[in-house]
Amino acid sequence: MNLSAALAKIMGKMQPTMIQLEGATGVAYNEEATIKLQAGLVYHSIELETNLKTVSTIEKITIDVNGVPVAYASNKILDMLDKAYQKHQAEGRFVFDLSKFEYRTSQGIYQTQLATEITDVVTLQVKFKAKDAADPAVPTLKGKAYVTNLTPLGRVYLPTRYELTQQSAAAGEHTWNFPAGNTRSFVQRLVFVENEVSISEIRVKRGSRTIHRVMRSDLDFGLERYAGVNLQAGYCILDFTQIGFGAEGALSTAGLSFEFVVDGAGAIKTYVEGFKQVKELPTPAQLAQLVQANAANDAFAANAA
Repeated sequence: MNLSAALAKIMGKMQPTMIQLEGATGVAYNEEATIKLQAGLVYHSIELETNLKTVSTIEKITIDVNGVPVAYASNKILDMLDKAYQKHQAEGRFVFDLSKFEYRTSQGIYQTQLATEITDVVTLQVKFKAKDAADPAVPTLKGKAYVTNLTPLGRVYLPTRYELTQQSAAAGEHTWNFPAGNTRSFVQRLVFVENEVSISEIRVKRGSRTIHRVMRSDLDFGLERYAGVNLQAGYCILDFTQIGFGAEGALSTAGLSFEFVVDGAGAIKTYVEGFKQVKELPTPAQLAQLVQANAANDAFAANAA
C-alpha cells in the first residue's frame, strides 16, 4: 500500500457533522467571552450565532490550545473574506473556517483542520467591542462547529492565522522578510490592508531568486478568473491557492521575502493564513501498524454492534 492510500485508510470516511458547543461565559460589550471546546475532536469550522447587527462589534476571534493562541482573526477580516470569496452570509452569524471545503482535493480541504488531543485544553475566545448604535441592548452568543473524530495520526499540522503590521518608509520599493520563516511553516494566503498604502506590484522571493511576480492588474484578474473573487476595495489579496489546491499551492516560508511597489509611506496591516507541521509524518512501517490497528478497531466495533 502506498503512502497516500495508507493515509486515506487511516483517515477513514471524512464526514463532518455539526455539534452545539458549550454555553459561552462572559458575554457582554467591552468584554471577552469564552467557550470551552471539547478536546479529542477535529474541528473543521466554527460558527458563532449572535443577535448583533454590526460585524465589527466582535473585534477578534481566537482559538487557544493549552494556553497558546493557535489561530485568530478580526471579525472584520473574516467578513471581508466571506464577501470576497462569495460565501453565504446571514446577519449576526459569523464563521471561522478551518478546513477549506472549496478546495479541489481532500488533502487541501483538510490541511488546515484543527486536530485536538484528548488531553488538550481548547478554548474559543470572542472579544466584544462597545455596543454599536444598531446593536441590541444585551448581546447573545451561541457556538456550533463541524467536527470529525480524531484519527490515529493525531495532530500532525496546525492551522495558522494571525496579523502582522509592516511599515513602508516611502513610495517605491518596500521589502518585507517573512518573519520566522522555516521549512515547517507554510503560507496559503496573505491579505494586505490598503487604508494607508496602495500596492501596484508584488515580487515573491526565496533567497535571491524571484519565484512569483505579479502586477496588481495580474493579481486582481487571476483572483476573479480562477477563484471567482469579488474584489473588495481597500484590500489586496495574494492567494497562492487560488487555482484550488490548498496543500500543493501553499508556499514554504523558509527564506521567503517580498518586494512591493507602493505609492507612499504608511502601515500595511497583513493577515496571514496557512499551516505548520508540528509532528513528523509516520514512517511506512509505522503507517502499516496504524492501518492494522485501525482495521482491528473497526472490526471490534462492528462485532460489538
